[in-house]
Parts: sequence; structure tokens; C-alpha cells
Amino acid sequence: MTITVGDIYAAFPNFKPADMIKLCNGNENLNGRTQVSLANIAAFGDEKLSIFAAKMEGKNFTNLLGEKARADVNAAIGVKHSGGPQPQNEIAQNNTKSIPMDTSVFDLTQSNKENIA
Repeated sequence: MTITVGDIYAAFPNFKPADMIKLCNGNENLNGRTQVSLANIAAFGDEKLSIFAAKMEGKNFTNLLGEKARADVNAAIGVKHSGGPQPQNEIAQNNTKSIPMDTSVFDLTQSNKENIA
């Protein structure tokens, strides 16, 4: 999905045309279907516009932001966890068993076969 000039004007009717030209790298021939680069929105630095873009694009947009801006935008749109190490309770829930590398499948007992399957 892409963000267009029309999307921005629909969400922000008072958005300044001069700012829109900046977002579109100086292109003055804009219409409602003109696509706006996510990198340009991230560099623009407007918090409301960043939240709007994050709601529409998700991680595609938030990955372009710096750590502090990403944390602020994620908090504003309700994202609780933005990657990094998994919390311990999520790791504990992954209780699949593995077979040691030096074990033959023919050496496994019936109970191990049921647990692995």
C-alpha cells in the first residue's frame, strides 16, 4: 500500500501546499494519486503525519524512523512490542522438543516419536 497526496489531504485538510511540495521532492505537478515516499514522510518530522503513515503502512514506515521517534509513534498507534529480544514468557511457550544431532531416528523410543510428531 502506498500513501498518496490525496490520502494526506483527506486526513489533514489544512495541510500546507508548500509542505506537500517538500514531501514530493519539489514536484509541483501534484494530483490526488501522486505517491509520497515513506522516507520523505519520516524525514519531514511531523508527529501527526508520522502517526498517520504508521497506521497505514506499519513496519514499512516505522523502520525508517529513529529509535526515539519509533517508540513514540508505536506508543501512539498502540504497538506494544517493536522487535528486539522476545520476552521470557513468549520463549517459555515455545515448548517443541528437538532431537540431539548425534541421535539416530531409529534409536528414538515410541514416546519420543509421539512428542516430536
